[in-house]
Amino acid sequence: MTKAILFDLDGTLADTVPLIAEQISAAITAHARPVSAAAVVPYIGVPLIVTLTDLSGLPAEDERIAAITDHYFSAWDVAVVEHGPALLLPGVADLLADLRSAGIPTGVVTAKDTGPAIELLEAMGIADVVDVVVGTDLVVNGKPEPDSALLALERLGATAADSWYVGDAASDIAMAIASGLRPVGITTGAALHEELVAAGADIVIAHASEVLTLLTDDQLSATAPR
Repeated sequence: MTKAILFDLDGTLADTVPLIAEQISAAITAHARPVSAAAVVPYIGVPLIVTLTDLSGLPAEDERIAAITDHYFSAWDVAVVEHGPALLLPGVADLLADLRSAGIPTGVVTAKDTGPAIELLEAMGIADVVDVVVGTDLVVNGKPEPDSALLALERLGATAADSWYVGDAASDIAMAIASGLRPVGITTGAALHEELVAAGADIVIAHASEVLTLLTDDQLSATAPR
């Protein structure tokens, strides 16, 4: 039976992929070189510093990277305050509430730093139904390495073999596989169905509510006579 379910944040719980792409595009274009929002989308789900250095062509120590980062964070903070609950994807609040009622621990494992991730969860009104939040700042290696997922499992007291990770990007699926979690793809964010399958997703869903169906099927399978 499933012991814990971990989720990505952007594109999985929050409808933020277009917003992030537009804001990173604007920040890099303002301080380095023109970059389209479409070019940013494949980087959703990887650590921000990787995105910025790759797309700007600048080394991490370049002062323009700091300027790009500040530009992006300033715009992001305004957007979170402005949009708040409207960023929550359909079905997510009910899903998390149902998992809490069922006694299934949940966690958010994100490429964001932990502080901004918690701020987004609070703005959307779901911070109180998530048990653990782990961002890239808490580990040595961010996605797609397993470090952050393993830390979340440790804090939940759960094992990877009995737990799932739900994410919308290929990097999410790669991290889930690397950490031994069941990789569940969802098509509400960065990647298409076929891209998630190609990345190794065990199953791909289109809506948060389908997690409950999968969970019911998993529990029935675990208790069925053999």
